[in-house]
Amino acid sequence: MREHDLPRRTLLRRGAAALAATTALAGCAGGESTPTESFDGELVEVGPDGRNAFTPGTNDPLRIDAGTSVRWIWRSANHNVVVRDQPADANWDGEPDIYHTGHSYEYTFEVPGEYHYVCEPHEGLGMVADIVVE
Repeated sequence: MREHDLPRRTLLRRGAAALAATTALAGCAGGESTPTESFDGELVEVGPDGRNAFTPGTNDPLRIDAGTSVRWIWRSANHNVVVRDQPADANWDGEPDIYHTGHSYEYTFEVPGEYHYVCEPHEGLGMVADIVVE
């Protein structure tokens, strides 16, 4: 049977399958950068291994020098970064929208002091963290 004799539905399925295969292979080509490539700063994992934690930050504060960039990388779904406390002259807004695995967010801390933040959906489960900027 020639392609022009096939039902439209069959042709559409073949096209969708080809598109899916092409998309999957494009991810293997290395064209897209990962959140950790070419970054000169500190990394914080958000929800690593499905835990409700920021690593580092939840058990021990992340200590950095003023002018250091921090990148948060979502390792599991349904998290955010909501600022609860920061120095009076700081203007960190956090990342208040809910994001999922693979999302990343970056901020450069210029104002020395203590910063406290949480994941709102999991705050009651202990997903809180601190950054000390020196």
